[in-house]
Amino acid sequence: MRTLVCVLALNCLTAGSLAQPEPTFQADFRSEATGSIEIGRIGFSDLVRTKADSLGEAELARLSGYLRNDLERSLIGANWHGVAVRETVLDITILDVVPNRPTMQQIQEMDTAHYTAHANGGASLSAQLIDADGSVIAEFRYDGFNPDAGSGEASGVWTDTRLAFQEFAASLADSLGVAPGPHS
Repeated sequence: MRTLVCVLALNCLTAGSLAQPEPTFQADFRSEATGSIEIGRIGFSDLVRTKADSLGEAELARLSGYLRNDLERSLIGANWHGVAVRETVLDITILDVVPNRPTMQQIQEMDTAHYTAHANGGASLSAQLIDADGSVIAEFRYDGFNPDAGSGEASGVWTDTRLAFQEFAASLADSLGVAPGPHS
């Protein structure tokens, strides 16, 4: 089994969690991926599901789309998407998300929420790579929250979360190594 731990960016204290020195990406492999990686289910932890009432269900759908696009871009760029006969599936769980600014639903429902408010955002994710036989090939974990309190003038609602998704996707693709070519 090989383990890859990459330090990616900075981390912050999030509600309900302890401050970590810096965000991390971890990949624990039981065997090598041997075929094309298709993106499977993108799910949400119980924590994120409880936040859905506040954030809005539409925001969860938006986040799922952002993550799927980032993963597709990274896997295609690394030649791991749609290149071999034996398919493997990547199932992802969004464990936590923190927006940089209030979502539209939060602004509509809370008198004190205003778009000019700024927080340090980010995301925590886990994933499993499953082969065609249903065996887990690898497990991945990423935690990245922005600890920089800065003014946030350039931040949108999901700026730090989207950055975390991009870093997770790029690190995951890098951890896979060289993709196998199509079998002749």
